[in-house]
Amino acid sequence: MILKRFFPVLLSAVFLLFAGIAAQADERILKYLSDIEVGADGTLTVTESITVRAEWDQIDRGIYRDIPLTARAANGRHYRVGFKLLSVELDGQPAPHFIRDNNKGIRIYIGDENRNVPQGIHSYKLTYETDRQIRYFDEHDELYWNVTGNDWDFPIDQVVARVILPEGVKATGWTAFTGEFGDTGQNYTARTNDSGTEVLFTTSQTLQVLEGLSVVVTMPVGSVAKPSQEAWFQRFLADYRADLIGGFGVLLVIAWYLHAWLKVGRDPEKGVIFPRFTPPADISPALARYIDRRGFGDGGWVALTAACLSLAVKKRLNLEEQDGDMTLSLDAEGRAGRAPGDGLPKGEAALERWLDKRGKPLTLNKANGRSVKKLGDAFTNAISGENHNVFFKSNGLYLVPGILVSLLTLVVLFFLAPQFPNEQEFMILFLFLSVFAIVFPAAFGLLLLPVKNFVLRVGLVMGIIGVALFGAAQLAGLATGGLETLVAVPFVVAALAWTNLCAIAFIGAPTLRGRQVLDQIEGLKLYLSVAEKDRLNMTGVPDMTTVHFEELLPYAVALDVEKPWATTFERWLSTAAGAAAAASYHPNWYSGRSFEIRHISSSVSQTASSMAGSFQSSVPAPSSSSSGSSGGSSGGGGGGGGGGGW
Repeated sequence: MILKRFFPVLLSAVFLLFAGIAAQADERILKYLSDIEVGADGTLTVTESITVRAEWDQIDRGIYRDIPLTARAANGRHYRVGFKLLSVELDGQPAPHFIRDNNKGIRIYIGDENRNVPQGIHSYKLTYETDRQIRYFDEHDELYWNVTGNDWDFPIDQVVARVILPEGVKATGWTAFTGEFGDTGQNYTARTNDSGTEVLFTTSQTLQVLEGLSVVVTMPVGSVAKPSQEAWFQRFLADYRADLIGGFGVLLVIAWYLHAWLKVGRDPEKGVIFPRFTPPADISPALARYIDRRGFGDGGWVALTAACLSLAVKKRLNLEEQDGDMTLSLDAEGRAGRAPGDGLPKGEAALERWLDKRGKPLTLNKANGRSVKKLGDAFTNAISGENHNVFFKSNGLYLVPGILVSLLTLVVLFFLAPQFPNEQEFMILFLFLSVFAIVFPAAFGLLLLPVKNFVLRVGLVMGIIGVALFGAAQLAGLATGGLETLVAVPFVVAALAWTNLCAIAFIGAPTLRGRQVLDQIEGLKLYLSVAEKDRLNMTGVPDMTTVHFEELLPYAVALDVEKPWATTFERWLSTAAGAAAAASYHPNWYSGRSFEIRHISSSVSQTASSMAGSFQSSVPAPSSSSSGSSGGSSGGGGGGGGGGGW
């Protein structure tokens, strides 16, 4: 009975005993002493005495200390600081140690790689020098120092930090912050010595894992010498190396493209534009679009539609729409006595020959997608092959130096800008993601072809690329932590991408003949799209007839003004002069859905757009693969880092 009554009490006592032993034996930092001596030249000499309990849990061979080699200026920019390790001791004796690079700094391993440190309490002592840790304000000089760092794997029972100012300099203010990174805890006491040249900070409660102490001490302006002009310039070159390398590369690329544009990229002077009632000589509807758009950037499907309409108006091709599908078939009667392609402009000849060789009608649907693609290739190759550099020059060779300098700039940035492993990782990941951030938006730009304003289209693509690039930079920065010290790199890559994109878009220029034909095409477009009230003010306007309407309709389709041209025709049909035609007119080049004379403008526009859409949708998709402290928080300022056992 007695045993039964006292057994739970005995069990609890044993449990508490072992818990107490475990609590006493856990690995932790018992005391963290730090002397920070500020030199008159701005150099800090720091001595850290770290007393730990080692139990072979995490501390087997010894401890390591992470020390950042970057600091953050008052303007928020990160820069590299100097560091020199002076001595390392264990229990008052020189200790074996080695250093490894890590993200944003170094890791100092203290201990013998081949032997465990004895269990128990040990004192580690590091002495090192660092510079560029003083911040200069109009009202004061300031030391903002992260004493312990916020990345220790152990709790710290007590921190004592002594800041020793240059000889004869008295502190004008001080504060400190405790807690996790960004916290503004005030769990500390502070006092100065009698002369005011030293400030002693002591934490008033245990710092838990990932908690630290940062101190701020201000002193009169001029207490610490500012860097000389020579030293400032050297630091400027080191701090802004990415900006300077990238900026120089960007300026070089811009200079080259400006030179190239002045030499070959400027358009010949534009002529006087006036309405033209006939097409330019020897310019087919398809070729008119090719010249007006400076190529087949839209795949050539609208040009092919215009060519089909032109052949149909010439009664050499039949267009039949049934169940939503358009079918192309050669008109035997209209072609009687003529060889395929005879008497036709290049593109229309290629179209007729291809259909003749096929030997049967072609329905524009996905079932015939491969055939539609072959037809489109034959058609566009015929036009672009014959007219290459005739009406405009791409000047593509002038892009090569600019692209090579851009790539060279990125290579130099990759090898010279990073100073720490995480920065190298950032560069690798960001440059990899940049390929997708540039290529995919550029390809997506094809979807913006309906935007007729060329400059607006280029601007939209540039905007998409910019957003994608800065998104890639944020993603790479989150993954590696390297963005905050290489913040200039995304801007450099974006500037290079934008510059090359603009060059690709604007380096080409019309030839003299091309400029003349462009003026004539613009005059024809003016006539086809002008409003009725303005048409009445023109002199020499030919009478509207069904023949005149149909002759110019393929050009209207090619130049995207088929609706206003058809509207003009529709209004003419409603007049007394067109009454007879209105009673009997039906386009002989088309069969299928009935045309309403009252709404012929919408009928023509729908037919043209439907046909171009049918060509494009049929093709299979390609495969793709202040006076007081400046403020702050725990974790801020120079110094910092953390540590653990190994």
